[in-house]
Amino acid sequence: MRWTISKITQTFACSLITGFVAATLSATTVANPADVRVLVDVSGSMKTADPKAVRGPATALLAALLPDQSQGGIWLFGSDVRELVPYGPVDARWDALGQPIEASIGSTDRFTHMESALRTGITAGGEQTTGACHVILITDGIVDVQGGKDASSASRDRILKSVLPDATDKDCRIHTIALSDKADLPLLRQMAIQTNGLFTLLDQPGDLIPVMLDALELALRSQQLPIRNQEIQIDDDIRQVRLIRLGSDRPIALSSAQRMVDAKDPSNDIRYYSGTGYQTLIWSNPVPGRYKITEQFGPTDRILIDSDVRLELADLPPTISADQTLGLSASVSKQGAPINTPNREYFVTFGANMDPLRSDGDSLSMQIDSPQIGRSILTIQSFDSLHERQVQRAFEVLAARPAMEIGSGASQGVGQVASTIAAQQADSAAPTSQADKLLPETVTNQLPEEMRDWPLWQLIVSALGAIAVVALVIGLVLRPKHNSSE
Repeated sequence: MRWTISKITQTFACSLITGFVAATLSATTVANPADVRVLVDVSGSMKTADPKAVRGPATALLAALLPDQSQGGIWLFGSDVRELVPYGPVDARWDALGQPIEASIGSTDRFTHMESALRTGITAGGEQTTGACHVILITDGIVDVQGGKDASSASRDRILKSVLPDATDKDCRIHTIALSDKADLPLLRQMAIQTNGLFTLLDQPGDLIPVMLDALELALRSQQLPIRNQEIQIDDDIRQVRLIRLGSDRPIALSSAQRMVDAKDPSNDIRYYSGTGYQTLIWSNPVPGRYKITEQFGPTDRILIDSDVRLELADLPPTISADQTLGLSASVSKQGAPINTPNREYFVTFGANMDPLRSDGDSLSMQIDSPQIGRSILTIQSFDSLHERQVQRAFEVLAARPAMEIGSGASQGVGQVASTIAAQQADSAAPTSQADKLLPETVTNQLPEEMRDWPLWQLIVSALGAIAVVALVIGLVLRPKHNSSE
């Protein structure tokens, strides 16, 4: 009973706190526009990790999707750090950057100066920025600077001891994307965990675009429209709709009884972008109504919106361990003020195999226990008579382990590093007996078979106990006898 009451109390307290946070998120979002800083590795090893040069179109798409009046900047790093798009407000000049960005990202540098790139991204806004900044780091490698292994080791140490604490002080979330399992995965994981960022190890380079969009959605706290029966509802409070299609040449289009909205529409409110592996249609000042999507949307396609009516989700760390519990708290608000609608319905899914969970009422409060290891997408949908909204957030669920896995191994990840996955498999095959690890083999072989798996402390205690018994026996036998006087 004590455990049950404690669990209920903790859950209620968590819901109360996250509910308060959710109620203040809209005002924070309006006051602090998005701040996104992208760091792209252009070292020579990228020719292998990114053979089709997906980094170019992925970065160009991200630049196209940054909303006006947000802050942004893009840098390339290898032997040094080079500014590709100067940090500053996102405005009309960004509209023409797609092709130049895509053409400028290569794989030519000899070194990978990750420390310098991180310092550049973290300090780009100076001391005048407000709210969280989001640094998206794309790399396939390890810290490798001019000067050899010792210089690289020292640079990696500075990332851990100086750069990450500075990022935390400035409220900069570092989202790390590893294009290869030969990258310094412990370091990249720790960057994400320590700064509340998202860590991702790609299975293949083609996954880079949707993963970058996941990181961008964390930065923008983006809102989506849910799709029902291949239709979406555009309401009066939506200022802009952005339809994104990945990995398909099928045209993007919306249709209603009155009009067709597609790339050929002559309206000045419609912009269309396309590149290698993506296309996006941006419709500003959309006409309210119900629209049919003319082509089936794929699992990585999405419909983003700008609106003062938002489905707000309490802030959650996107990189977690499997033994954690996700406490979800969500509500719908307009410019920070909650919209109370008793007949609102919420639908929640986490991962690909979970059936939707349904909840009714003004707000949503629930928890997800023991999330499955791997990458999962949290989807929350809200439906009422006036507004339909959806949010999606990516989570990387790691096997349960201490948050900081590097410890004192400061030189780990310098020079050529074997795959962490292979290392874990090798470790699992190693003997687990402490006696085998700490005692010489010749000594271990002399032990009785049933004692060979005992831990070292148990062997020591047993030996001391045996010595004490022997000493007692000897003492009793050799004790001098005294005749009592009459």
